[in-house]
Amino acid sequence: MNKYEFSLRFDVAPCALSMDEIDDRLFENGCDDALVRHNRRQEILLDFNRESSSAVEAFRVAYEQIKTALPQARLLEAKPDYVGPTDIACVFDLSRQRIQKILQTRASGLRALTSVGNTQVFRLSHVIDEFSKLGTLHVNEPVRETAIAAMQMNRMNDLD
Repeated sequence: MNKYEFSLRFDVAPCALSMDEIDDRLFENGCDDALVRHNRRQEILLDFNRESSSAVEAFRVAYEQIKTALPQARLLEAKPDYVGPTDIACVFDLSRQRIQKILQTRASGLRALTSVGNTQVFRLSHVIDEFSKLGTLHVNEPVRETAIAAMQMNRMNDLD
């Protein structure tokens, strides 16, 4: 069993529940290993650090627990999937400046999905694969698995 760190962001406005009611339902349905954050737009972000046989299984179980607790909630995003240079730097334990230089000079097969202001946005799984090809930058397999599982969940969510 590996530990997987990931987040799921949901729109909870259709649930018409208070923050305490949401927290209680999530806890009662098995999300006691998640840090739940609320925002003013009636969204929640659940940060998980969960042991599981695979990242896909960890995401699936967490999603099912949340949907059981809050059936009207709508998945907005699974993380880590979309990342900027700062996020990439954290994953590889390098400085943001070092990542910027690698992106500009060595990671020629990597293209940003989009830019938000001056920040380029990438898919983490693609970054990990491209950096692995460079031969010097590697992450542990659970991180790679988690990035792939988040990407798959976001793609499925886009189809709904």
